[in-house]
Amino acid sequence: MAVTTELTPVSVIITLTGMDSMWALKRRLVINRQHVVSAQVIGRKAAIQLLRFRLWGSYLPGLVCAGTFSVSKKAGLPSGSRAFCSMSRAKQVLVFTTSHTRPALVIVQVAELEAIAAEFRA
Repeated sequence: MAVTTELTPVSVIITLTGMDSMWALKRRLVINRQHVVSAQVIGRKAAIQLLRFRLWGSYLPGLVCAGTFSVSKKAGLPSGSRAFCSMSRAKQVLVFTTSHTRPALVIVQVAELEAIAAEFRA
């Protein structure tokens, strides 16, 4: 996966390159850091259960899940919430919960999962 996450004092910048940008139909996502409610590391299967319908992007079971999805009721978020996702076969992924509904969840597969999640816990 060619997904990079850059943390600045003001924002979280998620950049997709190569095939990942093609699968997700997006190259960059910028989230204001004040809008991030939590960041946690969860299993890939649990993350997929938070998603409902693919709005645009790609989903090949067991291979890739990328793009914009509606959020399942299991996530406990308001109706009409959306999720941005970019993950493949990783065992664990990073999930950002935001105070907005579009996107309310951002699920990404990055190399430094624990370090990024720990920065938001502090």
